[in-house]
Amino acid sequence: MYDPRQSLLEHNAGDWQGYFVRFNGSFVEQERFQTSLRLRESQGQIQVCLTHVSSGQEHSMNFSTLPDQMQVSETGDWSLGPTFLTHSHCAIELCVVNQQQRRRLIVQQGMNGLDRVVYVIEVKGDAGRVEPPTPTQPLVMNSTQCGGYELWQPEPGVELLFPSREREDVEQPVWGLRWRDHRGETHQIVRRYGRQRLLEPLSPQWI
Repeated sequence: MYDPRQSLLEHNAGDWQGYFVRFNGSFVEQERFQTSLRLRESQGQIQVCLTHVSSGQEHSMNFSTLPDQMQVSETGDWSLGPTFLTHSHCAIELCVVNQQQRRRLIVQQGMNGLDRVVYVIEVKGDAGRVEPPTPTQPLVMNSTQCGGYELWQPEPGVELLFPSREREDVEQPVWGLRWRDHRGETHQIVRRYGRQRLLEPLSPQWI
């Protein structure tokens, strides 16, 4: 039987080296920094520790059971966020796993729209150097409109799905992260809310 907790550990446990690239609400890059993240299970506790490499600052969290707000697929992709959307501030996080690599998206939504977006590229392994998503700075994302949604592309093969900023109230808000790798395989996670703004179950549907 499918066990979300076990799926999370099977695909995400280990040491991840990465870069966080932060954008403002208009998708203009503000900063980037290198990170190290460790996820492991010890004595029934899932332990997560994120380290800001340049400053050494650490952020840790421990939990024995998955939060109600967390959705995990059978392939270890996951998302976090509120179970009910209000019109005030909220944070959405998405992650897709492709063997020894991950891509993550962190969205901070405010009362007046999108406040901040963070795109994360991570590689599992020892503390070797991880190259930034692109050799040029700042990272410029291209976008396309798709009905009531926007698609942004931070790097080849990767798409970020957002509710359109041109519409004041999208009936069914959706955030998604999709990665088509060089082998042609697709890895994706979508966090979907219904017309009552309640979190819906995971679905393979993109939009």
